[in-house]
Amino acid sequence: MTTEGSRHRPAEYLRLIFRQMPGAVWATDRGLRFTHVQGRTTMLDPTESKRLIGMTLSELVGSHDPSEPAIAHHLAALAGVGQSFRYQRNDRWFEVLIEPLVDEAGAIVGCVGAAMDITTQQETTQQLQRSLSLLEATLDATADGILVVDRHGQVGAYNRRFLTLWRVPRLLVGKGDDSALLAFVADQVEDSNAFLQTLRDLGEAADRDAFDVLRFRDGRVFERYSMPQLVSDTVVGRVWSFRDVTEREGLLRRATFLADATRLLSSLDIKKALASVAQLAVPYLGKLCAVDLIHEGSPDRLAVAADGGDPRVPELHPAAVGGHSIIYTAGSRSHMAIPLMCRDDVIGAMTFVAPSGRLYTRADLELPEELGRRMALSIDNARLYKAARKAISGRDEFLSIAAHEIRGPVASIHLAVQSLLRGSLPAASARTAMEVIQREDRRLSRFVNDLLDVGRIHTGQLHFELEEVDLGTIVRDVVSRLSAELAQTHSAVTVRTEGNLTGEWDRFRVEQVVTNVVSNAIKYGDGKPIDITAARSVDRAVLRVADHGIGIEPTMLSKIFDPFQRLVEARHYGGLGLGLHIAKTIVEGLGGTIAVDSRLGSGSTLTVDLPVTRSAANDQAANPGSG
Repeated sequence: MTTEGSRHRPAEYLRLIFRQMPGAVWATDRGLRFTHVQGRTTMLDPTESKRLIGMTLSELVGSHDPSEPAIAHHLAALAGVGQSFRYQRNDRWFEVLIEPLVDEAGAIVGCVGAAMDITTQQETTQQLQRSLSLLEATLDATADGILVVDRHGQVGAYNRRFLTLWRVPRLLVGKGDDSALLAFVADQVEDSNAFLQTLRDLGEAADRDAFDVLRFRDGRVFERYSMPQLVSDTVVGRVWSFRDVTEREGLLRRATFLADATRLLSSLDIKKALASVAQLAVPYLGKLCAVDLIHEGSPDRLAVAADGGDPRVPELHPAAVGGHSIIYTAGSRSHMAIPLMCRDDVIGAMTFVAPSGRLYTRADLELPEELGRRMALSIDNARLYKAARKAISGRDEFLSIAAHEIRGPVASIHLAVQSLLRGSLPAASARTAMEVIQREDRRLSRFVNDLLDVGRIHTGQLHFELEEVDLGTIVRDVVSRLSAELAQTHSAVTVRTEGNLTGEWDRFRVEQVVTNVVSNAIKYGDGKPIDITAARSVDRAVLRVADHGIGIEPTMLSKIFDPFQRLVEARHYGGLGLGLHIAKTIVEGLGGTIAVDSRLGSGSTLTVDLPVTRSAANDQAANPGSG
């Protein structure tokens, strides 16, 4: 390379270069031997410059290898190609310029070079590169999306998280079309106008910090932070930070929804509570919510809530009745069915219908299933509360009846004893008083025995002592003992016995069964005749007690053998409602059966069927459909 300056003599050329670029300058001949050196020569050697005169470049760098950088660049300059490069020597960095040195005839006679120490600049550059790398790595490692724009809205910097959050193609950012980028992100938010207006407002108030929440059309939620970028107290741009809080918002909404649902379910009016929860679930969990309760195996739709128009109300899915949550499609809509489980039993179910275009997934079941557990617990609590109220009412009624049942006999005994103690009664009246005491004593004894027997039944301690017993004799004895009660009601009794009625039974317990059945007929016979028949049927004895009294309502037929059940109000007929329950327990304990046939207003017939031997009882237990 030939320059205007290269036509000067070497010494003048060197002085010219030195004046233009402070540092070290030198010249070599074609053998790369130094002919002139001027300035500081830290790059070359810490010795005096004048001592380098006459030294070859190879001697200076300690190598004859033509590929050594200093030698290679000088050789290139001798070939007519100017060189510019960086060179490291003795832990220092230099910016080096080497040009061919030509004489007045234009022939290359050597090289002329200049070097400047850039060690400080190099270290500063490297430190800047490290800082920039650290900053970029820090930005890319953060969970927030970062975007930096200048005062004119031009993108200055961003991290990968920003691209991921906003789903921005890297190519779009690389184009540098900021209006296209802004339109791309604005199109994703629910309210794009408010989004753009915020940007305009912050452009007018450049020194203001800002925070808001962005809601996206696909359900995502971002928190957006913004603050000005300052250089020496001058606003040069703005830094935006975006944080995806969709999951946190979802958890908050879920917790709020469950809290509201739990509050509604605290009502003891379960029908009203379930209807309110169904309304709360729409449209949060679906376009429609239906709640069914299962009663005696059949679903009863208790509540339906829908958002707007018409999705068709679905039938309850069999899988939910079976205790399994299920996602299925009916028509064009996605559905969820969630069973309501209580103590491993299915007591109901919820059905949800998704909005058009939405498909439920397994993840969507989690919240409805938790809601279902709370609904089932609320239903169970309401039922337990109702049962407790009923039990308390029954207890109070029982205590009232028991007091009445005890007070009557005690009062009769008290009056009879007072009359006897006065000693003024004639013999006939005294006998009557003694009969009153005996009758009321039996009545109290039967009352106490009934209570004790119920306790034994509930604890499984009702035992039998078997012996040979004649059922016909027991029937006649019972009717004889109940003659006073029959006289009070004016009911005529007819007793008929047929065949051999001897069986292997517990005498006391069979007598108790006959007493309870006949007493029931006396109580509800309405003073009309009572027919008692005892007959043998192969290996069984059958007792039938028929009255012609008030009869039993059809709804009560399945309940009359339950404890504390009475056909009518206790104040009219008295009793604890234990007689038939005890009779049924004893009969079944002896391997037999007891049944009722009744028509309201036409009387009732109670039939007791007892096997006459234990073997027959065992056969009946093994073949309950026989006999």
